[in-house]
Amino acid sequence: FVEGEPMLNFVLKEDETHSKKDREELARIGLETVMKMIFLHDFVHADLHPGNMIVDRNRSVRGSPLRIHMIDCGLTVELGESDHKNLVKILGSLIKRDGHGAGKLMVDTAKKCQATELDVELFCRGIQKICDDDEENNFLESVGDYITDICYMACKHKVKLEAAFINAALACEIMEGLASSLYPTMQVQQVALPMVVKSEMMHGLKGMKSPKFWG
Repeated sequence: FVEGEPMLNFVLKEDETHSKKDREELARIGLETVMKMIFLHDFVHADLHPGNMIVDRNRSVRGSPLRIHMIDCGLTVELGESDHKNLVKILGSLIKRDGHGAGKLMVDTAKKCQATELDVELFCRGIQKICDDDEENNFLESVGDYITDICYMACKHKVKLEAAFINAALACEIMEGLASSLYPTMQVQQVALPMVVKSEMMHGLKGMKSPKFWG
């Protein structure tokens, strides 16, 4: 059994037992955990929501730091090396605002695709426009909008999206939303980018150039 209190308690209120410092720390821990699951460990909890997160303090460590237990792991996603490498390339391209490259990767890695050459090019241009239009934020800060727009473009141009991409993107969306509720001014990119770089190195991919959006 895991003893603790629901993450939702920290999301809904800030008081003496749910301090601003604790809320910000939980946001960081949660986001780092999900980014590691997706980019480094290739083992993603596919049913992430506050009800499946229990918070307690690790009394065996000096300072009794907060920790998060992710429970009810009946739904998980594990891809294998090849598919995980493709997922890292797609998500990495979106994070780096290379929408055209991400779109091309989505098409190339799809197990079935009925799109014509024209459809493929229009799809890739559409994904690039989504990235260009999102000037202030980035994929990880507005995942929900990205997923909606990408799915619309995929349906329009007959591109089959792989379930792995959707599952990983949804995990990002849920955790980003939770983190922003706990810590509204959190710089998501500063947590995510090191994971992306490490994952690209792990798979022997070209490292990231100095991103202009990393302050």
